[in-house]
Amino acid sequence: MESSRWSMLREFIRDPFSTGTVCSSSPSLCRQIASSESLRHADVVVELGAGTGCISKHVLRSLKKDATFISIEKNPALYKTLIAQYSQPYFILDGAENLPQILQQKAIGKADVIISSLPWASFSPELQNQLTQAIRESLRPNGVFITYAYVCGAILPSFSTFRKQLARSFSNVDTSPIVWGNFPPAFLYQCRQPVPVLTDTAKRRALHRSKYSC
Repeated sequence: MESSRWSMLREFIRDPFSTGTVCSSSPSLCRQIASSESLRHADVVVELGAGTGCISKHVLRSLKKDATFISIEKNPALYKTLIAQYSQPYFILDGAENLPQILQQKAIGKADVIISSLPWASFSPELQNQLTQAIRESLRPNGVFITYAYVCGAILPSFSTFRKQLARSFSNVDTSPIVWGNFPPAFLYQCRQPVPVLTDTAKRRALHRSKYSC
């Protein structure tokens, strides 16, 4: 675990905008994420931004025995740390924006729960939109998206943009109380009823109707 902490700190120094934090999520934050009722009944659970695997460990304990769990990490150094810790091949070296293609390649179908540790406040509006679209495409209609944000990031303009992105992407967005035991303090979003992503054909049809409607 000590090497995992150093891995996170080293990668934050190397690339702070992609890593998002200097340390792993605290046990209190991990437990709150893993205690979600939706995890206990899920058949397919996906994690985005595994980092050092601290949330992965708690989530795996909450899943039923026959559930499928995959976790995506784009940082090669952190990915090496992850596969050294776990005997099962849970982890994939790739970007979260490729989630729909990853699920298709693995013939898994759509996810019941997607958990994200991505540093949303560090992302541009365009990247936030790309990632939330990939998440919506990958969730079942009754699926749940769980992510968290740091209280200190709430003052950033990109944070406000992300909140609006969530409101557009899901019909129901709940916010948890602040988890003060985490550093930095954080809170969870639990998002339900993803708004369907229109295919190119559907977009063209919608545009056609808007042009000729009275």
